[in-house]
Amino acid sequence: MKVVYKPGNAYEEIDCFDFREFERGIVLRNEEGYNIGYVPHEILSHIEPHPQERVEFESGG
Repeated sequence: MKVVYKPGNAYEEIDCFDFREFERGIVLRNEEGYNIGYVPHEILSHIEPHPQERVEFESGG
């Protein structure tokens, strides 16, 4: 997944495998489970799945 955040005037992004949410932000992890970054909630913009991670939902009508 891709975590997008804005620490200043420009958006930045970090690719990660997983994340853990805590009270003040999220900790990003790689495939081996190691912490690779931290993003506070105040600057977090959004989290995007990579194309192979997308899940299609059927609309129940």
